[in-house]
Amino acid sequence: MKVSNVSEMRAMDSSAMVRFGIPEEILMENAGEGVCSVIRNEIGIVGKKFIIFCGLGNNGGDGFVVARKLFSNGAPVRVVILGDGSRYRGAAALNLDIVARLSIPVQEIHSAESIKTALYHSDVVIDAIFGTGLARPVEGMYRDVIQLINGSRRPVVSADIPSGIAGDTGKILGECIRADFT
Repeated sequence: MKVSNVSEMRAMDSSAMVRFGIPEEILMENAGEGVCSVIRNEIGIVGKKFIIFCGLGNNGGDGFVVARKLFSNGAPVRVVILGDGSRYRGAAALNLDIVARLSIPVQEIHSAESIKTALYHSDVVIDAIFGTGLARPVEGMYRDVIQLINGSRRPVVSADIPSGIAGDTGKILGECIRADFT
């Protein structure tokens, strides 16, 4: 297996879109399907309630794809956006719009306190907060949410990489998700 650094992964995504004409939406769909495949094979979907934490970038868009796919398989799903959902662009905005049209519950939060109850009424956590491009320490609400997730004792599946880990070095940037699967 080839191990790639962050700039190589970005170059592969760019090449897929520019050189081969693969739309960003397809790349996001494939990433979301990869997460769902892990969930199906390692945890299961039937009888489980899912909470999906989405950051404001494309990793959050991957989370919206996961929400759609789990919902279409009959699973109860709740999406939690960390911040202002109007900031999404491109494929992430498109997938958020689809989630809204499907009437999947979506909650924007600005503090960790507001999601404690929803977290503890869920069986499985999906981490789509930060992707491989994170290069700064995790602080504020993001740190608080990550600590809450880690303390929940729920299985956690991270899209791409556990939020809070530097993609190039593997170093923890202040606080990170302790994922069971990525």
